[in-house]
Amino acid sequence: MSHQTVRYSFKRFVLAVDRFAGWIDKALQAILVVVMSSIFLLMFAQVLLRYVIHTPFAWIEEVAAYQLPILALWGAAVCIRHGSHLKVEILLDAMPRVLRSLFVIAINLLILYFALKVYQSGHALVDLGRNQLVTSQTFSLYWPRMSIVIGGALIMFQSGVMVLREVAGLFGVRLTPASDDAKTM
Repeated sequence: MSHQTVRYSFKRFVLAVDRFAGWIDKALQAILVVVMSSIFLLMFAQVLLRYVIHTPFAWIEEVAAYQLPILALWGAAVCIRHGSHLKVEILLDAMPRVLRSLFVIAINLLILYFALKVYQSGHALVDLGRNQLVTSQTFSLYWPRMSIVIGGALIMFQSGVMVLREVAGLFGVRLTPASDDAKTM
């Protein structure tokens, strides 16, 4: 296989993965809007039930609290995709292009490692609570804890895509983003 064929195949692969990551990002954004709205509505309903009707439901606060890992971890995956995590851009801007790409790759590999640990710890937590019920005894702890595992997987995937994009850039493969939201760090 010629060098150009390998380069073209690699570019098509990276673009396909990036496009898929963009679809996941759009779906996550929609889910996060629903989750955030749900938390707001649940807490509003709980305030009304507590201070107006004087009969709050215990499960409302639990449902809202168990949606917070979705908001935090799934939202972190969206932030990785958009390059909107906390960073010191002045250092990145001062580096030569190759060093900057290597630095971005290193950071995303660290994020990937952290997400792997979240994923593994989440699995251990899911196994501990597989047959447990929440305090109000209304639903299982399995699905709220599973959101941590899913969040770790989503963060690993999006940071892996960012590494792939940077590696492609290092090898001179010019990528046109599948969507405007595909930014590197």
